[in-house]
Amino acid sequence: MDEGSVPIQAQDLNGDPIEIGSYVIYINTGTAGQVIEIKQDEGTTWALLDTTGLYYNVLALVTTDEGAIKVKKERETGKIDIADLADQQTTATVADVGQVTGGG
Repeated sequence: MDEGSVPIQAQDLNGDPIEIGSYVIYINTGTAGQVIEIKQDEGTTWALLDTTGLYYNVLALVTTDEGAIKVKKERETGKIDIADLADQQTTATVADVGQVTGGG
């Protein structure tokens, strides 16, 4: 980021702020990761995730905590800590994905 430039203000699907270092989940596929860059292009705000190296439209992301990312990575590798999994079982915010997926 250039000196003197204003940080990009980004919000997830629920209106929660997304910043570099935020943990997020891409609602269409369940991809999870930490935001390492935020950019704007032609009126759309994008977040780069460390786990995939891909940019995601912030309106298709939902912020979460580091524990959720840890549990997801453990599931993918087959190393699940039952205590972490139990901690992850909380009331989740329901999002209307029809708004961002274009599905019918």
